[in-house]
Amino acid sequence: MYIVDGHCDTLLALQKKSETLRKNSLQISLERIKQTNSEYLQFYAVFVSPSIKGLEAISQYKNMVNILQNECKENNIPRILTKNDLDFKGHGALLSVEGLYFLDGKQITLDDLYADGVRCLSMTWNGSNIYARGVLGNMHRGITKKGKELVRKAEKLGIVLDVSHLDDESFYDLSDMATKPFVATHSNARAICKNSRNLTDEMLVTLKKHKGVTGINMYGRFLKEQGETSIVDIIRHIEHICMVASVDTVGFGTDFDGIPREHSAIDSPYELIDVLEQLAILNYTQEQINKIAGGNFLRVLTSVLK
Repeated sequence: MYIVDGHCDTLLALQKKSETLRKNSLQISLERIKQTNSEYLQFYAVFVSPSIKGLEAISQYKNMVNILQNECKENNIPRILTKNDLDFKGHGALLSVEGLYFLDGKQITLDDLYADGVRCLSMTWNGSNIYARGVLGNMHRGITKKGKELVRKAEKLGIVLDVSHLDDESFYDLSDMATKPFVATHSNARAICKNSRNLTDEMLVTLKKHKGVTGINMYGRFLKEQGETSIVDIIRHIEHICMVASVDTVGFGTDFDGIPREHSAIDSPYELIDVLEQLAILNYTQEQINKIAGGNFLRVLTSVLK
C-alpha cells in the first residue's frame, strides 16, 4: 500500500529545532514513517511567514530547501521530481511551497523554485498577496493577472497547484482556468466543520470534476467546531466527501508539525493505519482504501508531473 500525506510543516520545525529528520521530537520522523510498513510519500512544505521580507525571506526559503536536500541525501530518500520517480520504495519526498510572498520574479522566480525541486505550490497562505486572495485576506478580488500568469506557468512546468489557503473566489478563478487536476493539500469539509479553510460541498464537486483531491487535515479546529477530536471525526469528513464528491476526491493532508500538537486528532503517520483500518470496518473495499491512502494523490501527480 502507498500512503501519501499531502502536507506537513516539518521543514520549518526542523529549522527551528535544529533536529534531524531521522529521529526527532516532532510528529514526522523517518522512524515514525517506517512504523507504517508502507511505501510512504510525504509532501514537505516550505513556509516563510508573510511578515518576513526581501533577502531574509529568500534565505529562509533556501534554508528549508537545503534541509530537505541534505536529509534526502543522508538517508537515501528518493526525491519526487518527475512522474517516473513515483515508482519508489520506502519513503519518498516531494517539495511544496505554502505561500509565495517571497517570490519577486527577479531575485527568485518560479523557474528557480522548479529547479529547486518544488512540485506543488499554494499561491497564498491566509493573507492576500500579489497573486491571489487568501482565506483571511481583505482584498475584494480573486486571482490577479499576475496570479493567472503564474497558474499557466506552473501548469506548463508540471507543478501541482494547491487551493487549500485560497479564498472561495480565488478557488473558482483557478478552477475556471485550470487545464490539469489541482488539489487542496490539507482541507476538510465545511459542511461538517464551518471554517473558511475547509471546502464547501460545491467546491468538493468542482474538485471532483477536475479529478483533484483534498487531503484530510488533522487539526481539531478544521475537524470539529468544538471539543476534542479523534479518528471518529476524521472518518466523518472522509465519508462526507465520498458521499458529496467521490472516493476519488479524498486523501490525507495531516498538517503535522504545523498545528498545535495537543489539538491534532492523531499524532503520527503510524496512526493513519488506524484510520484505514476503521474504513475497512465500515466495509470500504481494499481498492477504495488504497485510493484514500495515497492512490488519489498519486493519480494527480502522474497527470501533472512531467
